Amino acid sequence: MAFLLVRPQATDYERLEKISEIDCQAFGVDGISVFNLAQFARSGSVFALEDNGKIFAEAVMLKNFDDAGANIFGFAVDESITSRGYGSVLMNFLLEFARRVGISYFELTMNPEDVRATSFYMKRFGFVKKADLAMHPQKNQKRWLMHLEL
Repeated sequence: MAFLLVRPQATDYERLEKISEIDCQAFGVDGISVFNLAQFARSGSVFALEDNGKIFAEAVMLKNFDDAGANIFGFAVDESITSRGYGSVLMNFLLEFARRVGISYFELTMNPEDVRATSFYMKRFGFVKKADLAMHPQKNQKRWLMHLEL
């Protein structure tokens, strides 16, 4: 497969709908709506892994105003094709992009009891726990703030 990292425009509703679907598969009630994705797309914050017009994975990266870091706000792979390396391909694209535009670190939040997320972020990509956060209000899950120096 010849993957492309695409950054949909705010009016590219077909791509944004698929991205929203993937995000909602992963995060349920916290999934990002098409309306909000369109707002993020206006600032160039929405990324998707695409092959032959099909979206496989998505991420929303928000650049910090106060320093050279960025927050990975959403990151998910279509649930019908997980565990095939698509997340790693997308993360590698994000890392390359971030380094090219001068981002010095990534942060994200995660549930430390999610074995797949822990394996992916900590073991595969080297994110480290920065802080314990408050419990997730709807899901009653622990949350950690994770950090990765680039």
